[in-house]
Order: sequence, then structure tokens, then C-alpha cells
Amino acid sequence: MTWEELRSFAMGELGWSLERWKSSTVKEFNYACSGYWRNWERFVGVPMREICFVNIAGNPNIKDSSKPKSVQDYLKLSIDDNQGKVPERPTEEEIKIAQNIAFYGKEKSV
Repeated sequence: MTWEELRSFAMGELGWSLERWKSSTVKEFNYACSGYWRNWERFVGVPMREICFVNIAGNPNIKDSSKPKSVQDYLKLSIDDNQGKVPERPTEEEIKIAQNIAFYGKEKSV
């Protein structure tokens, strides 16, 4: 994609203003795009998957051995991985490493 296409996507689909586009970082843009994708999966991907699964599962012309057993077997979305999981807390050692990188720019303090 070109920068013009990215700007068009940000202003059209994400609803950003030109000032926000000019002052945002690539990281902020990536976060906004990932949020847009998760919303698309929830509001478009999941119903589309349900409808297609019902059409395949209820079709008498398709052999039972060829039909998917569940909705997730038919189409796996990225939001399926994160449902029901509790995020792990970082260990004390990982916290100290992150603090040392933030304060000293390296994993071990001097």
C-alpha cells in the first residue's frame, strides 16, 4: 500500500482527521488498524461464519464426512484464540529486566 492509500484508510475507515494523521506515529496507526480488524471480525466475520456453517451443515447434498463438525472447524478467526484466556502476569525477573531496559538501556543495571 502507498502512503496515500494508508492516509485514505485512516481518514475514511478509522475516522481520523488530517491533523491526527499527521501527528500520529506508526505504532498508533497499527493499534488503530488492529482494533478495526477485531471489530470487523466481531461484527462481520462471526455472523458470516455462522451463516456459512449452517448452510453447509444443513445441506443434504454434502456428505457428512465432508462437513465441518463445529463453527470453529469451518473458519478460525483470530479472536477465537483469545477468548477465555487470562493474561499471564510477568514474573519479578521480567519486571526487573524491563525496568533496567527503561532506566539504563540494557538488561542488567551497572
